[in-house]
Amino acid sequence: MYYVRYADDFVLMFQHGWEAKEVLEELKARLGKFGLEVAEDKTRVLPFGRCEGTPDRFDFLGFTYFNSKTKEGKYRLGVQTSKKRLRAKEQAVKKWLRSRRTKPLKETMETIRSALIGHNNYYGINGNAKVVGNFYDYVKCACHRMLNKRGQKGKYRWDKFIRIWDFYVRKPRVTVNIWNWKPMPA
Repeated sequence: MYYVRYADDFVLMFQHGWEAKEVLEELKARLGKFGLEVAEDKTRVLPFGRCEGTPDRFDFLGFTYFNSKTKEGKYRLGVQTSKKRLRAKEQAVKKWLRSRRTKPLKETMETIRSALIGHNNYYGINGNAKVVGNFYDYVKCACHRMLNKRGQKGKYRWDKFIRIWDFYVRKPRVTVNIWNWKPMPA
């Protein structure tokens, strides 16, 4: 069994489905002794992996995990930013930028830089670079639209905006290589 946990969320991984079902029943009984329950809407036994051949997906900690293949055709676990989480972040960016129309440009751009660095540090893993890049482009275009709504003439042409953007914000990159990690010594 493999166990991955963050705060109160966890994933248990087993070789066989019958093991997973057995542990789920034991877990429900154990939690029941303390007056706790398993969230039935979030809990499921999901056949997953190269042997199962299922196209299923699951979300965990803001990522969607799915069956994938390498360029050579070998099995690999695919990892991307969860679409639900990504849409929520895009809506939050839009709302935040609307509130920044009258604020100083320098302060706004420094905050955007910090937010994008944090986003990239969390989501910048192998296989997710395209999604992180698309989010970066979304924020760039949304920021340009916001700046052009500040005045009546749309004074931030794209070339002028790009010079400002490139001065403050760096392009995203892969920050964590999840495929070449080595387990910690026991």
